[in-house]
Amino acid sequence: MLQNASLVPFPKLLLYLSLLALLAASPAWAQNAKIVYPHRVFWHKSEVNEIFDRKVGPGYLGVGFDFVYRRKNVLNEGSMFRAPLRESFRPWLHYQFSQYARFSVSPLGYMNTNEYVGKPEDLLRAPFQEWRTTFQFFHHIKQWEGRIMHTWRYRYELRWQEQANASDYRYFNRFRFRYRIRAVLKGEDFYENNMIYAAVSNEIGLNIGKNVVYNTFNQNRLYAGVGYRFLNSVRAEVRYVNRYRTRGATGLEFDHGQGLMIGLYIDQLSGLGKEHTRSVRFTD
Repeated sequence: MLQNASLVPFPKLLLYLSLLALLAASPAWAQNAKIVYPHRVFWHKSEVNEIFDRKVGPGYLGVGFDFVYRRKNVLNEGSMFRAPLRESFRPWLHYQFSQYARFSVSPLGYMNTNEYVGKPEDLLRAPFQEWRTTFQFFHHIKQWEGRIMHTWRYRYELRWQEQANASDYRYFNRFRFRYRIRAVLKGEDFYENNMIYAAVSNEIGLNIGKNVVYNTFNQNRLYAGVGYRFLNSVRAEVRYVNRYRTRGATGLEFDHGQGLMIGLYIDQLSGLGKEHTRSVRFTD
């Protein structure tokens, strides 16, 4: 069974993740010629999903929707809530193969972005829109009788980004890979109601396409936080977020955002407040 698979021992895995976190949190990897602009940020994400009971082939169909809202400070001054950063809306279509794997497509998502302000010239940067099609596959396995969950997520994005002083959109692709580990702190299993858990994840993004010149490396995102499951299928999470991202077309400037993220996730809308849900669990 997948949940009983032999993996890297948990203490050693935590050591690997700690080293990865230190690397991602330090600007030392950027060469001296590169400039890093620090920022304080607030991120929020809400997500609602429903996997239908009727089986299609070996799995189940489902739908979902997510909303992202982000704020930032300006010139690294003031509160993390001072100025807008991003709002986005994405619908999702899901195919749940089993308890351990899901494929999803977001046919067309909308993003509105007010870029980071790291230097005075950035105050002149206009907000821009983006349309995005996303293909996603994730799978996970469990250890320690369900108390440890490892998740691997792969995303491939088709992006159309509005350009300043131009009538057309810039098209490029991005591949994202994320690994996450979650550990139950209170409870016996990740799907148990009133369960409390800790989570650490790291994700890297790579830009792809003929319009990508210098910035093949797009960003690295590190998260660490805690979550709580309630009403059977709702999770609330509080996270520390640490994000490095390239900016411009030179490959010499980076934005480094650190701050707070609050997430609210409804794994199964029809399971709200119900004591039992069907055996195929949906979660990310």
